[in-house]
Amino acid sequence: MGTLNSRIMKQIEDLEKFWKNLPNAGEVSTFWQDVETEVPNFVDAVVLQDDMYDTVGMASIMLYRMREHNMKVPVFYLIGDYNPFLKCENIEKMRAIALKLGIKNINIRSYKIPDMKARIDFLKKELAGKKVAFVTSLVRYLPLKFALESLSKECKIYFNVSNETQEDALNWVNCNAAAGGLVLLHKIATWYSASGILPESLKNYSHLSLWQKLKIKLSVKLHRRRIKVETTLMIRSYQRLFRKRKWAY
Repeated sequence: MGTLNSRIMKQIEDLEKFWKNLPNAGEVSTFWQDVETEVPNFVDAVVLQDDMYDTVGMASIMLYRMREHNMKVPVFYLIGDYNPFLKCENIEKMRAIALKLGIKNINIRSYKIPDMKARIDFLKKELAGKKVAFVTSLVRYLPLKFALESLSKECKIYFNVSNETQEDALNWVNCNAAAGGLVLLHKIATWYSASGILPESLKNYSHLSLWQKLKIKLSVKLHRRRIKVETTLMIRSYQRLFRKRKWAY
């Protein structure tokens, strides 16, 4: 038991160190001409990916700010795959949230594209010569930036990066908190496996054992109501913000 506790403590310490080495969100959020006052740059398209559902709220803020500056409404690309933890299509869940937060159906394009290389190839054809904003969680920013290097030669890329803490990331909206944070550890290990900055104690999480998968499945099942409640609270928090700013959604 002592060895097990020591290993868990080591993982917690390494996760905290890893998080501290992530970039400052404000410094890498290039979409805003001014981050503090949310003065936007014009873009032709906004891209949202996978199960980063909170980024839909960020995209809605971008939309309203662009409207205030009399900019043309961009096209919102929702790109994702099947979510094995929530047993749903990510693009459908993102679309449902987007509609509740004021992004109109006419401005949404949804595509199920599992592989990142295939996504890049698709975006090269779709958005060549355009200005594009990628909205991302903080932990996903570095691997996404690396993946988009070839696309950056075809179009002008901006980033809007969530200023999330480690505690923020361990939420139930996208199941990162499932099985004591096992889902988040798996994502980090997968995204950063070839980066050279991943702590040794976290590398093994890139491949889940059958037992770990069962733990996640059970954890999600037991917390179905909590997932629904936290998702609703997230949407309502954005709606309250929009009402406070007198934005119609």
